[in-house]
Amino acid sequence: MEQVIQKGKQISYRPRKEVRDFLEGNAAKTYRSVQGMLDYLMDRVIEMERKGELKIQ
Repeated sequence: MEQVIQKGKQISYRPRKEVRDFLEGNAAKTYRSVQGMLDYLMDRVIEMERKGELKIQ
């Protein structure tokens, strides 16, 4: 994935229990941190939107 220079403030996100459990479980399976897992998922979403496979409204 491409590296993006961060501008602005850090985003604070407090996931609900189901999302937190999903992130923690998959992060452990893939040897990532929860933040790393969330970054990976967001990279995939952005990529899918660019390709037209997903439309975010």
